[in-house]
Amino acid sequence: MFTPTGYKLFKRCQLQWYLKNIVADGRVKNDEFRKEITILAKLNTLEAWRGNIVDDVVSRLLINSINKKYPIDRTYLVNEADKMFDSQLEYAAFQKYREPGRKYTKDKDFAALVNYEFGLDYTDEMINTARTDIHAALNNLLDDAEFIKYLQSARFLASQRPLHYTFSGLPVSSKPDLIVFFDDRAPHIIDWKVHTYGLNTYDEQLMFYAVALYKVAMTKPHADFPMNLGSHQIFDYKLTEYQLLHPDRIRRDYEVTKDSLEELNDKMSKGIIEMYMKGCHKKYGEADPENFETTNYIENCNNCQFKTICKTKEYATMSN
Repeated sequence: MFTPTGYKLFKRCQLQWYLKNIVADGRVKNDEFRKEITILAKLNTLEAWRGNIVDDVVSRLLINSINKKYPIDRTYLVNEADKMFDSQLEYAAFQKYREPGRKYTKDKDFAALVNYEFGLDYTDEMINTARTDIHAALNNLLDDAEFIKYLQSARFLASQRPLHYTFSGLPVSSKPDLIVFFDDRAPHIIDWKVHTYGLNTYDEQLMFYAVALYKVAMTKPHADFPMNLGSHQIFDYKLTEYQLLHPDRIRRDYEVTKDSLEELNDKMSKGIIEMYMKGCHKKYGEADPENFETTNYIENCNNCQFKTICKTKEYATMSN
């Protein structure tokens, strides 16, 4: 399955992609190596976990309230974020995912943090800053009255909806943070970001989402998508990256152009061929781990979940 985040990871470190996408499998029961890799694959940095909580509160609670025309309760949303923060932090700190018989894949409190897994700790300042950042991101969005009103004017908001299609005969998947549908205009795709500085831009990622939505619209739209979705040209789609944590609430808008589509098409074609040649389409036991190279940049290893296994090359012996 080709995904924009997966290809980005593959370009950063092929071995990390292999371990996370071919070796890791939550359904495995009797293979200790693969079970271990599955756990390690779920490890997050404190910053990424912080962003996940914001995404969850926005996608699951706020968007649901808007869709149901409920009043937005700021106190409730922030309190729910705090509850998630506390319960998941405890789960990660005590590594409850390693308890015998624990079915962590269905546990709402699940969290796994890199430092705790490797015997390190987080200072009180780091934990407090993460909580403060979550509050700031949520409040920045809720304070944006004009934008909230805009979302409330939509016909329907689709949050974290998987979009699947084929490209060059191979499956492609993406999951936009939010798709805003209207009765009388083209859809608007929004990508939430919770980065401290918000310096990077994500036009390519949003372009990938636009192509996925257009492909789905023209082939097999989801049952709750507007019936007229296929009548809109992809060039009419609106794309927005929203940096929630930035004090200025940066919103970057992008356009779908012929040149950007051609550039994305070329990159996807190259990426799919590159991954296919490495054996990314094969299952565990069929793909050769020696085909997947490690990163050339040591800074990519700092927060890698698999750094101890990679360092010892244990994956090569244990997987045989």
